[in-house]
Amino acid sequence: MSSEHAAPAASEGDRSLAALMPAVLAAGTERRFAHLTLADDPFVHRLTPDNAREAVGCALAAGQAAAEMVTAKWGRDPEGIAACLKVPVTKSEQPAQTGRAVLFSEYGNRPPTIILHMHSVAEANRLIHDHHLEAMLGVADVGPMHLAHELYHHLEGRQLTPGTAGFRIQTGRLGPFRFRTGLPSLSEIAADRFGGAILGLTTPPKALSFLTIHALNSEYAWGLLQRLRTLPD
Repeated sequence: MSSEHAAPAASEGDRSLAALMPAVLAAGTERRFAHLTLADDPFVHRLTPDNAREAVGCALAAGQAAAEMVTAKWGRDPEGIAACLKVPVTKSEQPAQTGRAVLFSEYGNRPPTIILHMHSVAEANRLIHDHHLEAMLGVADVGPMHLAHELYHHLEGRQLTPGTAGFRIQTGRLGPFRFRTGLPSLSEIAADRFGGAILGLTTPPKALSFLTIHALNSEYAWGLLQRLRTLPD
């Protein structure tokens, strides 16, 4: 995917969003973004490089399988899919931020409900519009992407799709007993693949997180780009 995006020449020291996003797209293959998500998993230290690649592959396959199942049954419109699944979608206009993290959406399963934080969505959309990034990103409105992401969590949580539960790692051993756990980050990776596949996105969903990361802390965003470049492709 990175070969489809050519980064325009930027002046030395240019730390603008307009300079960042082409560089993110050039470096950020879907697998690199997946490894970036995996890196924040509480159990990532237990993975060998081969295990990590296997985990990422499992998550991407799970998201793709769910997308194929859902589109065959209910199409590609996230709101229409939510209606078919009888999952209420609430749109909150209140700012949603936890520390340095901007919250776009949430899924709760008791009862099933999705909250879209429209203030965050509107800010990301404004950044896309103001910096003329729509043609490059192939997205003008990030709302459907976040809704699709949460729909995957519903499908997995209700066991309507096999999901990522099959991938488990050993965390301990007591005599003949082995203790295993799943990796929470794999559901996030699968949800991103699901959303991208449902909507036919040409840009990996996680790339769009750089919009608001840059708005909050541009130096951190550029540092994260350098980290992204070092991850497995």
